[in-house]
Amino acid sequence: MNKYYPAVLYPPLILKFLAKNPLPSSKRYISKQTGRIDTDLLYLLKNNHFIKVFDLSVYIILIIFLILSILLLSPLWLITFIWISISLGVFCFKTDYSQSYRAKKYISNRRKLQSKNNIYSPQFETALRRLFQGKILQPSGFSEAKEGVSEKDFYQALIRIFPSVTQGVKFDNPNYPYPYSADFILVHSSGLSIDIEIDEPYVGHTKEPHHCIDQGKDEIRNKFFTSNNWVVIRFSEKQVVKYPYPCCKVIAQAIAKVTGDYTFLSRLQNTPDLAVEPMWNIKQAKKWAKLDYRKTYLPDYKK
Repeated sequence: MNKYYPAVLYPPLILKFLAKNPLPSSKRYISKQTGRIDTDLLYLLKNNHFIKVFDLSVYIILIIFLILSILLLSPLWLITFIWISISLGVFCFKTDYSQSYRAKKYISNRRKLQSKNNIYSPQFETALRRLFQGKILQPSGFSEAKEGVSEKDFYQALIRIFPSVTQGVKFDNPNYPYPYSADFILVHSSGLSIDIEIDEPYVGHTKEPHHCIDQGKDEIRNKFFTSNNWVVIRFSEKQVVKYPYPCCKVIAQAIAKVTGDYTFLSRLQNTPDLAVEPMWNIKQAKKWAKLDYRKTYLPDYKK
């Protein structure tokens, strides 16, 4: 596991599948993070053949009107007045119509390209379902572990983006006397299963160091889940408290990476990326415990 949050760990089963079945690149489509227009779309707007034909037709009609007015009308001031009136009217109509057409074309093409950006397909979903069938460990029930102080609020953010998220389930581990408790799990329609964890630097009432990189407990737990084909995503407690929706974006990016489904990521297109945060060791956790560090981001936190 890397030494920074967020930590996203993929099972070997998924990595091997993606290596053999790479998803198409989405770089050529609209960037959902910035909202900028793809160069292909700009080309369509600037070089639309229909608009060119319309422009040419307007100029031909104007020339015909000019010739007819010279041949049939007099005196010169009347010809000039009629010519100016017709020109202004056609110019206004052409400008409004052209802008309206370009706007409609822009919206239409943007929607089409955004649809293409969601490169998730029924065939790929079927392949993923076959991949995961019978290979993902299922929870054995709901956990009796006490809910973390930051879990309730983060759950509210998660459920707004991912309706299928579930809180507080347990997994039996034959090599461990107690079941593992997952803070949250999310199961995608393809069968992709994600374990979402919130890591606190120390236990509130005992001040005991917790989730330290030199304890080794989380490493063992991560291997248990990834070996049972769960993606594991770990956030620091501070991240989920201060930046819940950037955390959701990390989850949505993981879903898009494996499945090509950008549906959730599109809901977070204006959400900034989550800043990384270094993990801590036992020494750092003890120092923070003495300083009541968790109170700096948990204003309502009680021992």
